[in-house]
Amino acid sequence: MASDTDTIVVVGGGLASARFATEYRAAGGEASVTILSSEEDPPYHRPPLTKGFLRGEVERDGTYVRPAAEYEDDVVELRLNAIAERIDPQKHVVLLEGGEEVPYARLVVATGARPRPLPLPGADLVGIHTYRFLPDAATVRVAAEEAHSAIVVGGSFIGAESAASLRLRGLDVTLIEMGPRLMPQLGSAELSAELADFYREQGVEVLLETELAELTGNGKLLTGARTKDGVTIEGYLAIVGIGVVPNVELAQDAGAEVDDGIVVDERFRASLPDVYAVGDVARYPDPTSGRLRRIEHWSSANAQGGHLGRQLAGSKARYDELPVFFTQLFDETFQVIGDPESAAESIVRGSLADGRLVGYHLTGEGQLVGAVVHGESADVVEELKTLVRERPTIDDPTRLTDEHLRPAEAVGA
Repeated sequence: MASDTDTIVVVGGGLASARFATEYRAAGGEASVTILSSEEDPPYHRPPLTKGFLRGEVERDGTYVRPAAEYEDDVVELRLNAIAERIDPQKHVVLLEGGEEVPYARLVVATGARPRPLPLPGADLVGIHTYRFLPDAATVRVAAEEAHSAIVVGGSFIGAESAASLRLRGLDVTLIEMGPRLMPQLGSAELSAELADFYREQGVEVLLETELAELTGNGKLLTGARTKDGVTIEGYLAIVGIGVVPNVELAQDAGAEVDDGIVVDERFRASLPDVYAVGDVARYPDPTSGRLRRIEHWSSANAQGGHLGRQLAGSKARYDELPVFFTQLFDETFQVIGDPESAAESIVRGSLADGRLVGYHLTGEGQLVGAVVHGESADVVEELKTLVRERPTIDDPTRLTDEHLRPAEAVGA
């Protein structure tokens, strides 16, 4: 191994950190590696928290990226309950709560993001939970055994996934979303509308374009909520999933450039010397879309952490990962490819009811920038990934709805 002065410190204990350490060692990296995690568990996968773990199908250690002992096998020091309070870029040290200084030669910031709090009266009642960390999920999993009804605030990933899991556990569930769509990240108003109807068929009460006025309780215990138009909703358990805020403060206070995340270059270098950032906290130049993006999905944290590990071990390969994310809602799985945020319209072939669909995300100029897929074969998905990378302009959008055409034929590629 290298000398003590050749030290890599990783701040943050999530997937990106775990993948960094694993790939760094696998690529032959010999520097000392220390992961400083504020959490009590070793790095874990977040997708199961709203799905298999919440439903009782996966146990706590089944969410771990790898067993804690394997970090020791790789000569990686994993320090749990280690809270970083400050970065001193001049001295090249991380200051921990309690005053300890941890020196680094290279620093990787993978501090992730935290849930947005619900700014409403009653948000501090017992029974209301944000949903980002494994202890949150463990608490909700136990609480769901006693609560016969639940309120879910937010119709994006956390809200939609947890609402489905709670309903599968037999709870009466009301999902409240202030916007007009359920799961807007799918990039299709048509699909979101069909999905909302599907949720209602499963017994979930879906309230779109609805705002809460307050959460109500009996003493300190949650008993329900009241909407701004006066409707009362019963619920003894509530999950709040209204987005996250990137944890940029450590880097920002040290002088790093920040803009909805820690701004990094194509090699994930922050503006501070010898400092890198990956995962949910990093705003990076996405080579597949040509714009700066910060992506809060498992696949990106996985890919970025692994890439940076290989890079700091000596790899010169450039990062060229096409953003892709999955979600499972009840028994229905969706995959989103590319950059649907930059699309002006979505043209959908098939439907949720049919069990198969492809949604093509197009800019105002007709350029293909993304896709949503459900129920299609793996080769169709791979074909769509290739097309989204190429970003062709669609001359005849009516072909996109022809179910007899392969995606490449439909787009005229």
